[in-house]
Amino acid sequence: MAQNKDTDSEGKRFSTIFKQESTQIDQQVEELQEKLEYQKDARKEDQFFFVVVCVILLNVVFFSVMPTLGGPLALLLLQLLILIPLARKMGMEEIATILSRVIDRIAGKS
Repeated sequence: MAQNKDTDSEGKRFSTIFKQESTQIDQQVEELQEKLEYQKDARKEDQFFFVVVCVILLNVVFFSVMPTLGGPLALLLLQLLILIPLARKMGMEEIATILSRVIDRIAGKS
């Protein structure tokens, strides 16, 4: 009987320690983690768009300097091949899919 009493008291202690009730602090921590994830995603998107703007500005310079049409097309294809993995790494799957479709169209795979 003494052993059952000890087991019951241990069970009560464990249930007290490992309560599954969500406290206000737990809710605040969860809320802050969600906000942090949102901020990280927003920062990655901003960085990707900065890279895209730089690529567009460089294209303006290179396209005005190159006299033929082949050079700019090759440069554009190379840039798309670089931007697709970058978009996937930055978590922008929609952009990566769109860029992949552009490459498929350029390659004539329809």
